[in-house]
Amino acid sequence: MMNKYSETLRNVILAFALTAPATAVLALPMAGNTPPVLSFGVGNNPAGGIDRIGDMPLGYRYQYFTGGLGANDWRHWNVPDGAFADLWLNESREAGLMPVVTYYELVHAAPHVGEDPPFRNLQEPSTMKAYFENWVFLLQRIAAFGEPVIVHLEPDLFGGMQSNNSDPAQTPVAVASSGLPQAAAYENNARGYAKLMVALRDQYAPKVILGWHVSNWATRTDLILNHGDPDELALATAGFYRALAAPFDVMFAEFSDRDSGYYQIHGAPQRWWKPTDFDVFRSFLSRLSAELGQEVILWQIPMGNTLYQSSNNTIGHYQDNRPEYFLQAVVENGDTTRLAQYRDAGVVALLFGAGQDDQSKYFDARNDGITNPAPIDNRAANHSDHLNDRPALNADDDGGFLRLGINSYYTNGALPLERPPVACADGVDNDGDGLSDFPADPGCASTGDTSESQPLPACADGVDNDQDGFTDHPADPGCASATDDNEFNPAPPTELPARLTVSSDWGGGYCADVSISNDTAKVLEWTTRFSVQGTVRGLWNAVYAQHGDEVSATGAGWNKFLASGTSASFGFCAERPIIPPACQDNIDNDNDGRLDYPNDPGCATADDTDESDPVAGSIQATLHKDSDWGSGYCATVEVRNSGGSDQVWTASLNIEGHVTALWNAVYTQSGTLLNTKGADWNKSVPAGGTQQFGFCAAR
Repeated sequence: MMNKYSETLRNVILAFALTAPATAVLALPMAGNTPPVLSFGVGNNPAGGIDRIGDMPLGYRYQYFTGGLGANDWRHWNVPDGAFADLWLNESREAGLMPVVTYYELVHAAPHVGEDPPFRNLQEPSTMKAYFENWVFLLQRIAAFGEPVIVHLEPDLFGGMQSNNSDPAQTPVAVASSGLPQAAAYENNARGYAKLMVALRDQYAPKVILGWHVSNWATRTDLILNHGDPDELALATAGFYRALAAPFDVMFAEFSDRDSGYYQIHGAPQRWWKPTDFDVFRSFLSRLSAELGQEVILWQIPMGNTLYQSSNNTIGHYQDNRPEYFLQAVVENGDTTRLAQYRDAGVVALLFGAGQDDQSKYFDARNDGITNPAPIDNRAANHSDHLNDRPALNADDDGGFLRLGINSYYTNGALPLERPPVACADGVDNDGDGLSDFPADPGCASTGDTSESQPLPACADGVDNDQDGFTDHPADPGCASATDDNEFNPAPPTELPARLTVSSDWGGGYCADVSISNDTAKVLEWTTRFSVQGTVRGLWNAVYAQHGDEVSATGAGWNKFLASGTSASFGFCAERPIIPPACQDNIDNDNDGRLDYPNDPGCATADDTDESDPVAGSIQATLHKDSDWGSGYCATVEVRNSGGSDQVWTASLNIEGHVTALWNAVYTQSGTLLNTKGADWNKSVPAGGTQQFGFCAAR
């Protein structure tokens, strides 16, 4: 087995390229895509994880993908965004291990961090939208990986939902109301949640083998603590699962999330299991597996033992009896009876791991080396007949027992799984096309494919695959043709605001630069709208359409997707008609019966843009000299409106000399007569108010 840490990552696919949905095909089954023998696995992360496994033969490796959707989310554990998934999946492949992703986000998400079950987070539209987007992002990373991956969905979540109400339609979840485009057709309840999660898997990463989590307390009668009937509880749980109406591929179950010794020290000694409890749990799993036709993965099995001195119920060295229940007889005499019993109940894998950092681990997590403290007498609590008096085999925090037991199991010969042959690995030409099995038969996607028949494309199979109420081409807007294998409608582009900067203007036309920015936390396809003067004659780096004075633009093929925090820019040039000033446009703009300069008294010049006539007697102009140097001077003129309503002002003054500069007004001069009127922005004087302009003149 390859356990060497790899420093080489696969080429990271650009985030915006990952927004395109994968081709929709049937999800992969467990058979043919997972180990064909009853196998072991451990929780293991990239930080030295493969080296920790060492010489222990395994079939599986699992890892929490968690963090609560914010800054501490798994997406940001490595650079660039999402690289952690690439690293961990590739390490697993190089080690020859089946990767199992435990996707656990909702309990850690805002705004209700740590609330378990996360019922209030489930009802927060913004939280659920971010959650579904995070789920899609994970699926895209797995799709880029390109090989089968098991994903274990939200431990305890379905148990919490079932405990809340046996009808999943009665547990509210913000699904359609999240605002995710793909969620629009789904119910706002637990059933809608489960169906959407499966549908997104089908759309983006059909090589994901998707697992739901079974909780033996979900009926409100704990199978062990309340001595529940295993058949009754299994049937009730099967009924809840069927009501979800979502086809998962495998079920996960667990004994406990902590070592029993940890619970004992913290006041819960009843968490220790007796041999009969293992039998009851096996009966529960057997009935549930048979009812649903699903295989079982036992997950996060505690790693302590009651045999070795290292396991003395101190931090990192707590006792438990699950490993020795399955493996002590294997170590001592090769007896796999108990493993075979669980295998026959539907179990295909046993994954050991710690549910909290203080628990026992299969390596030297405490960095305390080989530890052999004095044995403790814990027989009354742990239901054993012995002390933990065996010297440690190595520095592993459990004294080395789990490593020894797993090695012994594989050395003696792993138990084969009694799976029926599948169509693509049975040596039979099941579809009569003259070709048999994978890879010879084109209808086989893998050796685990259950049908050799080439499936019809999604847009010609008579099924509403994306559940939008439309089926196949041409009815479904997601179908480009009858051969299209994806009915899912592409998400509409997101409209972003445009920022225009005029780069040049020559009166009859202008050019401008336009920029848009993605200030959201996700990759998106953009569109924008803005108003223009005139007609666009050329636009580059975008695709556009103009309707009246409004232009809509979308990205070109190479810049239509924007990663979070990035910008795109494009430019255009436009022509605009030359509109003559009001005083030379041959129009009676102020309806006084007179046109243009010099006929209209409201026109000071032909370039005057306002024909409005001043109201006689209400405007007075007063000149005040600010400076005088003999050959010239500068002055301020105050224009006052003494009338009772706002007035458009003009003012005529006799001045000395000729104007050399004038500001805040439009003027003409004839001899000593200075004719002025307001500019566009100050042409009106409010009732009782004033405006000012200034000038300098030479004598």
